[in-house]
Formats: sequence, C-alpha cells, structure tokens
Amino acid sequence: MTPLLETSNLRKDFKSDHGEVFCALDGVDFKVFDKEFVCLLGPSGCGKSTWLRIVAGLEVATSGSVLYKGSPVKGPGRERGMVFQEYSLLPWRSVVENVALGPEVHGMRFEDRRELAMDYLARVGLEKFAEAKPHELSGGMRQRAAIARALANDPDVLLMDEPFGALDAHTRVLLQKELLQIWEKNRKTVVFVTHSVDEAIYLADRIVVMSAHPGRVVETIDVPFDRPRSRSCKGFGEMTERVFELLEGVQV
Repeated sequence: MTPLLETSNLRKDFKSDHGEVFCALDGVDFKVFDKEFVCLLGPSGCGKSTWLRIVAGLEVATSGSVLYKGSPVKGPGRERGMVFQEYSLLPWRSVVENVALGPEVHGMRFEDRRELAMDYLARVGLEKFAEAKPHELSGGMRQRAAIARALANDPDVLLMDEPFGALDAHTRVLLQKELLQIWEKNRKTVVFVTHSVDEAIYLADRIVVMSAHPGRVVETIDVPFDRPRSRSCKGFGEMTERVFELLEGVQV
C-alpha cells in the first residue's frame, strides 16, 4: 500500500545565536496511510512538533525527504490542515468568519462559504456561537472552532500539534470523544502529536514512539482495541504500562 505521507532519513538542525548546532530530528523514517489515525508520542523536546511542521510545509528539513502522495512537500498546502496547540483564531473575526477563512481565501462565494462554515460549526457543537468573537469562548470551544476551521478546507490530512494540551482534564476527555466522532464521520487521515500516553492509546490506530533529542523513531505500536473505545476495556491498562516503560527507556 502506498503511504499518503512519508518521511525518509529526515534530519532537522537548528543553529543557536552563538553558532552552535542543535539536532532536533535525526534519520526519521515514518509512513502514514490513508484514513489512519496516528499518534506521535515522545518526551518533551523530542522533535514531534518539528516533524509535524516540516510535513505541514512550515519548516524546511536539513536533509532527507518529505513526500505527500509520492511528491515532495515544498510548502504549505490546503490538502494538509493544521491545528495548533494555541487556538490561533483571528480575534477581530467572528467564529463563523474564522471557520470560513480558508474557503474565503480560495475564492468561494460569501453565501457558500458561510453555509459551509455553519455546517462545520454544527459538527463541533458551536452553531449557536457563530457570531461570537474568540475571546467570548472558553478554551475548549476555541479549540473546537480551530478544528472546524481546519476541516472547512477539506484537507486530506489533519495535522494536530498537541491541540488539547492546554485544556483541563475534563474538557480534554470530552474533546477527545468529540474528535473521534468527527473522525468517524469524515474519515480524514489524522496525525496527532501528544505527550500523553493515555490520550495516544485512546485515540490512535498506531502510536509512533520517539526518543529524546535528537528525535528518532524507537517503535511503532498497533493499538488493537475496537471502537468505540473505552479506557476500561481489557488490555488498556497493560498497554499503558508497556508504553510508559518504553518512554522511560528513551528519556534524556
């Protein structure tokens, strides 16, 4: 099967103001297939977000290749939607105007893009807040709006950089469930960066575990649990312990 996304021998170096070179990623080989939900898991500073930004076209790799459907990634593209940890909504625009931003940039008529934006707001339960400004929403609601904005561009791949990391535990669990419901309906390919073992096991078809810097792929784990998934299902605790043990071995 041909991968939708693939990085081969990917390396990323950063240079400090003093000229010192820091290697964030070193030789990362990673494939993502169509309609998969993949979680990228590893300790803080292991290059997870850097890998995601390179795939999104927001960073340039030092060496190695990044392919989307077999073609080199040369910059951002609407087929790769990005959801950041920060909500990144435009504060001067209403929620519906934020969601409609991508279709607006690509020339969609006002009536059509508003209808599209309202449809996606309904999918994330925010249609009643369409005319609100971002500062009027809670953190969880702003992140729902950010997900709706990414989906409104109809990307093939949704790249999510710790989107629930700043939320309280209860809101985080609720949004995990809502994200899976949206994923089941849309069946987009999702690459989700997280440092939470529980979150990765709950969400993913596959978990890619990375080492501490420089980031390398240590192991890829298939998650065997059926959906809808429960944290109380048989084997969830054992897999959690296994992944924690793996992470303990790759810490700095």
